[in-house]
Amino acid sequence: MKTLLLALALLVTGFVWAAPCYDLSKGEPRSLSGKLTYVVYPGPPNYESVQKGDTPEPTYILELASEICLQGDADFADPTVRFSSVHLWPGKETSRQLKSFVNKQVTVNVNDPFAAHTGHHHAPLVAAVTSVKLETGKPNTSRTLEFTDEYGTAATTIRAFYSALEDGQGEIASSYIVPEKRSIPAFVGANLTKFYGGLAKPIQLIDIAQTDAASYTVKYTFATKSKVCDGVANIVTTVRDGRNFIFSIKPLNGC
Repeated sequence: MKTLLLALALLVTGFVWAAPCYDLSKGEPRSLSGKLTYVVYPGPPNYESVQKGDTPEPTYILELASEICLQGDADFADPTVRFSSVHLWPGKETSRQLKSFVNKQVTVNVNDPFAAHTGHHHAPLVAAVTSVKLETGKPNTSRTLEFTDEYGTAATTIRAFYSALEDGQGEIASSYIVPEKRSIPAFVGANLTKFYGGLAKPIQLIDIAQTDAASYTVKYTFATKSKVCDGVANIVTTVRDGRNFIFSIKPLNGC
């Protein structure tokens, strides 16, 4: 009897821990559900910290309720590895929906799923989103810097700030402001989300130009329901504990 009970216990345990293993060679998975999150990961050159000079890589991550695994790709998919995070690529038709559904439970339909194989892939599974819905079923004199010139400078922090604003993520944008100024209404995360998340055309950073060791001039564009704004601002940065922060932002043309 003891042997039988042990065998049954092992059998049950096996079912509890078994993860669905999707076959990439067959285009699996096609649909996934979980909590949608938004993370700004550090990219090149060091993949360590955007506030220490690495390029920001804003990313949508789907946190699954249970673990999965991958097969069907001998080079990059290991069916023995179980995980619960998926890196989502937004499309033109799904970008705005993903932005509005952050921190909510969603179901996404995906295509072209593949196993992560570079430092730019921030979860074991990467997939393009073709549609997304809530689980309720309701859809919803300066020198202009070249991209690589930004490595190791405060420009990466500035770029991360505007990337977060573009995606309507005010709390993340506010985290790049010096802590003592985050309570100022213009820098409060909820206020940033309300304004920049509700624009008719999201803010887009056009250009970063360095004016001195700590100052930058930025150009950007966005549109409200009533006007299009082509903005220019001066940004002063500062270093705290080895990380770059935005100390002040001064619009130069009223936008």
